[in-house]
Amino acid sequence: MGSSETRIVGLARTFREIVERAELHGLLFQHLELCERRAWFHLNRINYAHLEERMSLGTVSHELHKTRDRSVEGLIGIAPDRIDWKERRVIEAKGSAGAREAVSRQSRFYALMLSAATGQAWSAGNEIIGKKKMLEVSVTPDDAEEMVRMARHLEGLSEEEAPPMADQKPICASCSYRFLCGYT
Repeated sequence: MGSSETRIVGLARTFREIVERAELHGLLFQHLELCERRAWFHLNRINYAHLEERMSLGTVSHELHKTRDRSVEGLIGIAPDRIDWKERRVIEAKGSAGAREAVSRQSRFYALMLSAATGQAWSAGNEIIGKKKMLEVSVTPDDAEEMVRMARHLEGLSEEEAPPMADQKPICASCSYRFLCGYT
């Protein structure tokens, strides 16, 4: 194992400790990349996704096109769409390439958790459903350090009693939490 892989595995173990202590999961990292307030809502189990038609359609499309990989059952906090155990690669399937970095955070979460669990560095990709397109997700030591910082931030955010302030962003128009923020 090279020094880069060794560093990733070490950071992944630190990452896993924070994730397990704070009971975090992959989707939270996607939310945090999009909006800190959105992440706070999700941390506090405040969710209006069922009112969002686009999200409902995305869920149906996802379930029709890809079945979830059951080989990770029993691994706490890990629920990626597919895993290639031989190549040490995790795949997250999405309906579009929108919010690419946010989706990549979720895929990177799974790669780091599996790196911590196996002691070997994992790679990640995002498959765009229906387009047969695979977008590579980097999992470098710098990426792992950023994910550790995000995990610490989410841990602190989970202890906040009120949601943080949020500026209006382009994503607000389609966010399932827009009813709570008032950016409709």
